[in-house]
Amino acid sequence: MKTTIEHFKSFSKTPRCSFDARKMRDFIIEFAASIGYTAKVDKADNILCFKQKPLICLQSHYDMVCLGDAPNVAIYEKDGWMGAKNSTLGADNGMGVALMMSMMERYENIECLFTSDEEVGLIGANNLEHKITAPYLLNLDSEEEGAIFIGCAGGVDITGKISARKRSAREGFKAFEISIKDLQGGHSGVDIDKNIPNAIKVLASEFTNSDCELVSINGGERINSIPKSASAIFYAPKNFTPKNRSVIIKEIKKDDDVLARSSDILQMIQNFVQGVRSFNDELKIPHESINLSTIKTDDKEVTVEFFARAMEKKALEDLGESTSDFLKNFGFDVKIEGFSAPWKPNVTPFAKKLQKITRKFFKNAEFKAIHAGLECGIFENINPNIEIASIGPNIKFPHSLNECCEIASVERLEIVLKELMADLERACE
Repeated sequence: MKTTIEHFKSFSKTPRCSFDARKMRDFIIEFAASIGYTAKVDKADNILCFKQKPLICLQSHYDMVCLGDAPNVAIYEKDGWMGAKNSTLGADNGMGVALMMSMMERYENIECLFTSDEEVGLIGANNLEHKITAPYLLNLDSEEEGAIFIGCAGGVDITGKISARKRSAREGFKAFEISIKDLQGGHSGVDIDKNIPNAIKVLASEFTNSDCELVSINGGERINSIPKSASAIFYAPKNFTPKNRSVIIKEIKKDDDVLARSSDILQMIQNFVQGVRSFNDELKIPHESINLSTIKTDDKEVTVEFFARAMEKKALEDLGESTSDFLKNFGFDVKIEGFSAPWKPNVTPFAKKLQKITRKFFKNAEFKAIHAGLECGIFENINPNIEIASIGPNIKFPHSLNECCEIASVERLEIVLKELMADLERACE
């Protein structure tokens, strides 16, 4: 039998970027067959592995965020932590996959669900065709050792589009390029309450009370992250001095027309309230939040993307509706899609059992909820009777080149899983 770390290293060079993880899918299927498990694959490339009647379902997603040199992942170890040279490590959620492989080698009375394309909108889970037969589901996609997660935020994508129709720039105006790069950035859920500057908002604030007209505006990296960079080309009647020291402005030679809806676009961004909209004092996390994620200009339209999160379904629906109304006030056409259900915090008997076992190793193990997306809410919607919890090893800086995972934490988590299985087996005797 391999250790969890050995399993992780065995597939670390297998490509598994979101939307391009078929080789990893095949790797899992071949591994399951090699130890006598049946592996079924649905149309969304979710894999369900089983052998005997399961006591529990273990679940992880097998895609990863690929930055830097990824999927060419070169692992290194330093001071008890594992990282990757100039790329994301993929411990999110590869370490969960590796843990499941270790458990499959040791037990026959579990089922394992490996979901696809989680990092790009929980696509696999939202299109799941497999039926989970176990009474409990343990998600292994959390990143804080000793914490037992019993709730998460739901999310929804909100897209606004406005015409990129052009008109002539005013006489005597000069052309400039403005940019802001490499701000802190962060996750649009767990980092949304940390007052991290949004590059698109910072850029638009430079135009407050100015007589400027946009030619184009672009910014943001992906829908689930706080924008690090943004840029625009614009015309101004005189030299333009930036208010923020991080902003770079230079005069350029340009003879383009300007966006006819330039004022509406800038006013929308300037008036949009970025970040936490309400806070849950009991859980000590945001209850509702929204992130202005990306903006892009092409020949036909200017497209802006937002990602809204909330811990309750009604709050999420209301936030989507109010944001839609806000955008329409500035002349945008709006599309709302990609709704993922929140997982309302609930301390089930299974969660209590898991806490009792975890406290053998972590005295202060407590229940928590997270203001980010886990697939648990989707599974609960599919099967309201299943009891769900989520745990995971210590992972720092996921979705970044600095992603790292504590090796000893993975080993301790494997012990917790073995203790949990022993408890479940005793209950069946």
